[in-house]
Amino acid sequence: MRSGIQGFQSLRLQQLRASAAMTQAELADLVQCAKGNISKWEQGKSSPEISSFQKICKVFGVSEAWLLEAPIASRKTQPSFFRAQNQTPKASREVARIRLDWAEEISYKLQESLEFPFLNVPEHRGDFRALTDYEIEGLATECRQLWKLGQTPVDNLINTMESNGIVVTRGSLGFAKMDGVSRWSQVDARPYAFLCMDKANGFRTRFDSAHELGHIVLHKAVTDADYQKHYHLLERQAHRFASAILLPAASFSRDVQYPTLETFLVLKPKWKASAAAMIRRCQDLEIIGEDTALRLWKARSARGWVQREPLDETLVSEEPKLLERSVKMLVENKILNKNTLRQVLGMPAGIIEELCNLPKGYFEQDDTSNVIELRLRSNAQQRSNSQHSNGGRVIPLERK
Repeated sequence: MRSGIQGFQSLRLQQLRASAAMTQAELADLVQCAKGNISKWEQGKSSPEISSFQKICKVFGVSEAWLLEAPIASRKTQPSFFRAQNQTPKASREVARIRLDWAEEISYKLQESLEFPFLNVPEHRGDFRALTDYEIEGLATECRQLWKLGQTPVDNLINTMESNGIVVTRGSLGFAKMDGVSRWSQVDARPYAFLCMDKANGFRTRFDSAHELGHIVLHKAVTDADYQKHYHLLERQAHRFASAILLPAASFSRDVQYPTLETFLVLKPKWKASAAAMIRRCQDLEIIGEDTALRLWKARSARGWVQREPLDETLVSEEPKLLERSVKMLVENKILNKNTLRQVLGMPAGIIEELCNLPKGYFEQDDTSNVIELRLRSNAQQRSNSQHSNGGRVIPLERK
């Protein structure tokens, strides 16, 4: 018979340790137990006794209820799309997946009390292997029309994605080669995107966002087996979509009278796109031929622009607002105080703050004197086992 804390969720422990880049031996030292115990707990072969269980909660700063609550995630059947998968360490991809899992869980719990923006995203339903560049351009145009963007530069792509029902989050992982990851959730039928900020500037963040949007629009029907087999094709398609959504063919082409590096620098603040992205777009639209493109790429390299371009520091990275506003709305509308909300969300406070784009130390600020405590729709265990809840107050999340 399995001993220890009943209901202990082994996957939670796996996530926490991997997210903290901690070995089983290191965790065993902190919990003051044998390394073999950590392995057994993570495999679900046994559960920690009460003293070890409480030490785990203290080490990671998580609530006891959260370690007993079944994780809410859909990645077992839905692929997570990574850029430059072959160049990113396996550990970095796993940590990014965990961040996306946790963002999905935070979002799901917040949606029990808040109405998120209506999902308004075009979806390609055919065989991705038959997608032509022309069709990808058409889907980018459809997306712009649906979102009423016209032919002008997108002012803030991340906030535009959020306003149309996509949940976007970001954070630092400690891996410079990680760009982002996205997937469709089977929990709430919404798309999610995590953007890595370790080596980002404003221009790169915008393209990363557009790239993940490409996966969301083009690849909802892709299976995990498809993803593993056709990775390079899927990446190329998402890249083409990103270029098309950021640099629409008709209006961008009019701006590029003379495709030189100097021209791209002049256009960079207007279109909020890098010179590299504009060179590639000119190739896509056949504004320049292969010889001209090669000269531009060589000139860009000769000027030392491969790692950093001029004006890179001039664009502030776009910030997600949806989860941040959701948390603050619950607190400011006196539905939950910060301490209770942190307990409901369960995971480490620093992780919640980062994923929700909240100020560091947000949950340490005392607000109990200003909040009237109200009951949640259901307790934490019920939330994790059912997508339906009864009673409670639902607050619409207004667009700003």
